[in-house]
Amino acid sequence: MVNTRQAVALLVLSVLPLVTTGCQSGGSATDVHPTGAPGPTAPVLQPGKPGEPNVSVTGRPVTPPKTGAVDQDDIRFMQDMISHHAQALRIVAVALNRLTDRQTKAIAGRIQAAQRPEIDAMARWLTARGQQVPLEATSPLADPGPNHRSMPGMASAQQLEALAGARGRAADRTFLTLMIVHHEGALTMALEQRKHGADDRATELSDDISVTQSAEIRHMRQILARLGA
Repeated sequence: MVNTRQAVALLVLSVLPLVTTGCQSGGSATDVHPTGAPGPTAPVLQPGKPGEPNVSVTGRPVTPPKTGAVDQDDIRFMQDMISHHAQALRIVAVALNRLTDRQTKAIAGRIQAAQRPEIDAMARWLTARGQQVPLEATSPLADPGPNHRSMPGMASAQQLEALAGARGRAADRTFLTLMIVHHEGALTMALEQRKHGADDRATELSDDISVTQSAEIRHMRQILARLGA
């Protein structure tokens, strides 16, 4: 006769294979992804960039974003705006020691401080995309040549000579007059980029130029009116 302790042991042994089979066939949420793909913690070998080692990551491999061809309107905007900004720096350099009005000197300094970093940013954008960077990016006080003089707002050689020869309030008024026209040309170029360009960074820069130089135009007009022009 089987006693009570033996009966319980036999019952456990008979049920155990069923429990084991159920655990093996059912699985768990941490073992298998619902779609059958590896779970988020499964290691995946992600190919590295040229010259870099492969990297073991978790989850699905990350697909690099696709990059299309660089828009020619954006390239032209960046290249031309570098030359345009460079002439603004040249105008400031010619006039700065001749200016007598405190507000005129202040806005000349702001233009100089703002446009040099923008030239550097545009040069980096072009370099990163394998595009030619104008010489003015490294030598902003150099003559841009006849091709760039046709850009909107660019001062002529005769106007720069007149600025170099001006003294006193005449220098202030000549500088403000040239720079207002120069800024208006930059606004025209920025508008063309927003109409035809495609790159987000180029559009962001053109928007910044529009906002900054529109405000400076208003300020320079107020100064010019005060100086009796």
